[in-house]
Amino acid sequence: MSSRGTGRLKACVKCKALVSMDVNVCPVCKGTIFSTDWSGCVSVIDPEKSKVAQLLNITKPGRYALKVR
Repeated sequence: MSSRGTGRLKACVKCKALVSMDVNVCPVCKGTIFSTDWSGCVSVIDPEKSKVAQLLNITKPGRYALKVR
């Protein structure tokens, strides 16, 4: 798991949203399958104006993993 400056987080396998370890349902996609094996991190504030968010198909603000295994 990548934890540089992020504390203990897990990534939603479906949408790659990063959430704390105590979360059981993803707040972005309502998924329930998570992985602690992820790398890279991007924070999206305004997905409508963000080229990165558009490239990664992110539609909601938040912190996302770049790769989830």
